[in-house]
Formats: sequence, structure tokens, C-alpha cells
Amino acid sequence: MAMNKLPECAYNYCNGTDPQEAILKKVSYAESITPRQETVVLIIPPSPQKPTPGREFLITGPFEGFTYIATLVRKLGYKLKVIDCRLEDNPELLLLEGVKEADIIGFSTYCDSFLFLQESTQAIKNKYPDKLIFLGGPLVTSLPQVLLKQTSADCAILGEGELTLIEFFDKYLAEGKVSFSRIKGLAYKEKGLVFINPPRPQIKDLDNLPLLDYTVWPNYESIVKNGQILISSMRGCPQECSFCFKTIPSLRLKSLARFEEEVAYFKKATRFDYTWLNDLTFNVIPRRAIAICKILKKHAVRYHCFARVQKVDKELTDTLRDTGCLGIWFGIESCDQEILDHNRKNIKIEEINSAVRIAQDSGLAVRGLFIIGLYGETEEALEKMVAFIKKSSFLPLVKYLVPFPGTSLYKYAVNSGKIKDVEGFLKMLSSRKVSDFDDEIINLTGLKEETLRKYFHQIWEITKERELCFEQ
Repeated sequence: MAMNKLPECAYNYCNGTDPQEAILKKVSYAESITPRQETVVLIIPPSPQKPTPGREFLITGPFEGFTYIATLVRKLGYKLKVIDCRLEDNPELLLLEGVKEADIIGFSTYCDSFLFLQESTQAIKNKYPDKLIFLGGPLVTSLPQVLLKQTSADCAILGEGELTLIEFFDKYLAEGKVSFSRIKGLAYKEKGLVFINPPRPQIKDLDNLPLLDYTVWPNYESIVKNGQILISSMRGCPQECSFCFKTIPSLRLKSLARFEEEVAYFKKATRFDYTWLNDLTFNVIPRRAIAICKILKKHAVRYHCFARVQKVDKELTDTLRDTGCLGIWFGIESCDQEILDHNRKNIKIEEINSAVRIAQDSGLAVRGLFIIGLYGETEEALEKMVAFIKKSSFLPLVKYLVPFPGTSLYKYAVNSGKIKDVEGFLKMLSSRKVSDFDDEIINLTGLKEETLRKYFHQIWEITKERELCFEQ
């Protein structure tokens, strides 16, 4: 099957320095906070998603990126109110009452948020036309023109948000200015047109970030009780997988001293004993990964982690086992080398086999993540996937491919006519339930839809048989 080269990702970031980073460090480490009178309301949209086994916290637990933004708002001295609509039966009514005292309103945007954003921003503007609404997060970062045109929001923070938020709030709340044309990393509407400013350089030193304040969440007590504290030692990912959109692309690492400071801080503040290690490529530097494991053990914290199938050896997996790792999640995606190569996964079948075997030999609970319907998918490749899973004993977690906005597969789907109506596609994403047998499929393959569903169902049945044996 002849394959065309996939397009590059949608939003290009630049490198460089930013004077706001010095301000970020000053704000993060300030011993006291100068209180301000303005009130900032931040909103988490509801989600229709049905998470894969072991990831149920996605519909009740905290999001790390949002927590950083909310923490920074507090550190800047503003009054903060968080409205988590995932926990509400009638979020629209809650919003209209909840934003009454707001001086500025921010919405997080995710792939399944579009309908909610349309309806909620319009309702707020109808009742409070003078309140400024801004967006942030992966969906608006990938499609700023669409989101600003199709919602009643005024502007949006694109990409990594902390540095842009500091300058944005300084210009709007502190100085009272409403012209945003010089703020890097911001998109805005003016006279019915959408303008996208140059991107802001990413934070160079992650040690300048504030320590996360999980008390910003309305359900803080249940977050701690249910072991939903998230910790990361890095941001970004060096890979270029066709199906993954990275709001924060460039890989940067926290120092080990800062990571341990965070663990000790959370331990004292929450008494937590379990975390989801939120690094996308935890084992990208094996010696550092081992050091991270030892820090977690030192503070009596058990954990789950993601890992690539590369650079997995017995020393690493034995260390994971001995330091309290409850399970390791490998992004396998396909068991056919051509499909992996077409989608820029940058792994080999031999590495998949080796990583799974070594991890299981060390006694780790292994989960493998798979995608049905990748670019170039063939029935032979799907047969290999099912055969590999059947002969294994790990827990397989399978999804249909979704060409998420911002990914190269999304651009391919739009350019090839697979997605003809972008707004309709976003509305579909606002209602589909991940891992549902009846998920709507954007078919980028030459296979019939019923063929894709047949193999999905086979893997899903295996998952159901095995999941009781795996701790969540």
C-alpha cells in the first residue's frame, strides 16, 4: 500500500528566552503574597468520556496543567474560584451564578469540550456581556481560529500557559489595558476577526514553577483520599507520533532536587501515599528514571508510570518493582512494523517484545495501550495485534483512532476529505465515549468499519477477562 507522507503538527513553537521567566520564579518562591481585589473564575468542562480501566480518575481527579494555572493565579494574589463541571448535574445553571463576581473568566478546553464551550460562553455573555472570557488548553491551542470564531470567548492562551498568563493578567487586570496584540502566546478577537500572536518560548527551567496547590480543587479532600495526586518530573515529549497532540512539545526536566522537594511537600501537605507519575516518557533517561524511583520509595509513595518500550532493562524494572511501582503502561499502539513506522512511533517490534517480557519477569503489572485504525492499518496488522495480545498476560487497553485536532493525522483527515465539517467533528467529539463499542469512527484506513470493530471487540473481551487481576 503506497503511503503519502503525513503532514507536520499544526502549531509550531519557537525557542528563546523570555523575561517573564524571572517573574515566574519570583512569584513561585515569594514568601508572602500581596492580595488583590480581583476575582478570577476558572472552569473545567464536563466530559462524556468513559475512561479505560485504571484511568477512571480522568473524570473525577485533578488535571496537572490546570492545577499549575490555578496555583499561579493564587500566587499572583488574585481571588480564585474553580468550578469543576465534571461533578455537576446541571453545570450551565451553576456557571451563571458562579461567575457573578468574576472580573475575568477562564475555560479549560479539551477535545470533548466544544459544545459546552459554545453554549456556556454564549450564556455568560448574554447575562454578563462585559465580562472577559479567555480559553486555554489543548483544544484551543490546536484550533485557535475555530474556537474563537465558534464560541463567545474573547481571547485564548496558547500552549504552555504560565508565562503568558502572567503578562496577560498584568495587562488586563493590573493595568486595565484591553489591547493584546503584543502578548506572545495569545490569540484574540477584534472587530470580528481572530488574530494569533507569535508563540511564546517555553519555560526553560521547570524548577521556576510553583509547587502545586491541590486545594484549588472543590473536591480536594476526595482527591487526597482517593490517591489522585499527580506528580511529574518533566514536561513535553521528544517524539513525533502522528496521533498525539502535544500542547507542550519540547522536553524539559525538573532537577532531581526539585522533584524531591515536591514529593516531600505533597507528603507533608496531604499525607498521600500513592501518585500517578505523569511523565509521558518516564524512562527517556534510564539513570534518571531510577533516581526518581528511589526518591518515591524514600518518601513511601507507591505509583503507576508510563514508559516507552525502549531502554527497558532488568535494572530499571527491578528498581520499579522494589520502589513501589504498582504498574507500568507501555504505548505499544500496533504490532506491525510498517504501521509503527508510518505513524512515526519510532519503536521496533523487538523492543515491544523485550520490554513486556522484562517488565513481567520483574513481577510488574503491565498494561499495553493499542490503537485500532491507525494510518495505513491493514487486516494483517490487526491479526498480529490480537495474536500478540492473546499469547501475552498483560492487560490490553484499546481505543479506536481519533485524529485529534493539532495532530498530523487531523491535518491529513481534513486535507483528504475524511473530515469535511470541522465544527461537526468537534461536536461529535463532545459526545463520544472512549472505549465504547459503538464509538463513531473516523476511518483513515482502506478497511471496512465492521472490520475495525471486529478486532476492537476481540481485544475488548480479553481486557474484560483480565482486568479483575490488575490493581487500579
